[in-house]
Amino acid sequence: MKQAVTPTKPGAAVAVTAIALGVDMFLYGSIVPLLPDLPAVHGSPFIAGALFAVYAVALLGATPFIGVWVDRSGPRAPMLAGLVGLAAATVLFAASIDVAGATGLTLLLLARAAQGVAAAASWTSGLALIAATHEPARRGKVMGFALSAVGAGILLGPAVSGVLTDAFGPHAPFLVIAVLAAADAVARVVLIRGTTTADVRTPYRVVMRGPHLGLLIALTATGAAAIAFPEPVLPLHLDGLGIGTTGIGLAFAAAALGGSLAAPIAGMITDRVGASRVAGIGAAVTAVGFLLSGRDSTFWSVTGLVVVGFGAQFVLAPTLVLIGALAEHTRPAAYGAAYAVYNLAYTGGLAVAPLLAGSTASALGVSRTTVVAGVLAAVVAVVMFSRRQRVSGEPAAEAPRVEA
Repeated sequence: MKQAVTPTKPGAAVAVTAIALGVDMFLYGSIVPLLPDLPAVHGSPFIAGALFAVYAVALLGATPFIGVWVDRSGPRAPMLAGLVGLAAATVLFAASIDVAGATGLTLLLLARAAQGVAAAASWTSGLALIAATHEPARRGKVMGFALSAVGAGILLGPAVSGVLTDAFGPHAPFLVIAVLAAADAVARVVLIRGTTTADVRTPYRVVMRGPHLGLLIALTATGAAAIAFPEPVLPLHLDGLGIGTTGIGLAFAAAALGGSLAAPIAGMITDRVGASRVAGIGAAVTAVGFLLSGRDSTFWSVTGLVVVGFGAQFVLAPTLVLIGALAEHTRPAAYGAAYAVYNLAYTGGLAVAPLLAGSTASALGVSRTTVVAGVLAAVVAVVMFSRRQRVSGEPAAEAPRVEA
C-alpha cells in the first residue's frame, strides 16, 4: 500500500463531498424554473426531457473512467479535475439563456454534458472518499448527510433561480452559481489531501460479483428515475396552472426539502429493518405522489411533487450503505469501482426517466403520464415487500483478494 503523507480527515471528507454534491445539484436544479421561458425549449416536453437526459448520459459515459482513476490515484485529482467541467457548464448555461433555435439548444446541451462530466468526478470521487475514511458502522449516517447536501442543493437551486429570475432576469442565478463554484474549488483544494491507495486495482468484473448487486442497481436506478421523471414535465404543467417562475422554483424546492429530511432518516433505519423494506416504503410513497402530481390543481400537484421527493430518498438511501459493502467485498476495497457502479445505475435512471416522461407527456398529456409513473412505482413497492430475505449493509465476511 502507498500511504499518503497527510491523509484526508473523515470530517473533511464529508464536508468537501457535501459541498461538491450540493453545488452540482444547485446548478442541476437551477434550470428547472427557467424551462417554460427558455427560447430553445419552446415549451416542448420532449426537448426539456432531452436536456435532463444529456446530463445523465455524459455522467454515465465518464463514470467508469473516473472510477478507475480514483482506484489508481485516489480521489483528490479527479475531484480537482471536476472543477473544469463545473466552470464550463456555468459559462455555457449563462450564454444560452437568450439564444433561440439550434444555437441556443446546442449551448444548452453542451452545458448539460459538461455538468454531467463534472458530476461524474464529484459523485464517484466524493462518495469513495467518504467510504475510505469511515468505518462501516458509521457509513450509513455520514452517507445520509451527504444525501442531505444533495437535497439542499436541489432545494435551493430551483427556489433561488426562480426568485432571482423574476427579480433580476434569467442571468442572475448564474452569478450565484459562480460564487458557489468558487467556494467549492477552495474546499476541494484545501480539504482533500490524500488517502491510502492500492498498488493493484480491483477489476470491475470482480466487483460485479459482489453481494446483492442486482438489488443495488435496481433500487438506485429506480430512485434516480423517481427524482428525474417530474423534472421535464411538471414545470410546464405548473406553468399552465399559472404559478409562474417563482412558484415553480418553490414547488421543486419543497420537494427537495422533503427529500433532504427523508435521506438521513432512511439511512439510519436501514440497518434496523433492512434495505428491501425501507425501499418498499419509499416506492409506495412515491407511487402516491405521482398519482397526485398530475392533477389539475396547484395544491395537489405541488403536494404530489413533495411526496415523490420524500419517497425517492427512502428508495435511494439504503443503496449507499449497500454499495459500501460491495466495495469491501474484495481486498483491497474497490471504493472507486463500487461507487462508479452506483453512479452508472443512478445515471441510467436519470437518462431514461426524462426521455420517457417527455415523450409520454407529448403523446398522452401530463395527467396520464403521472398515472403511468405511479403504477410503475407501485409495482416496485410490491416486489420489495415480497422479498423475504433481509438485506443488510454489512460487508462480506470473506472477501476475495486481488493479487498484483
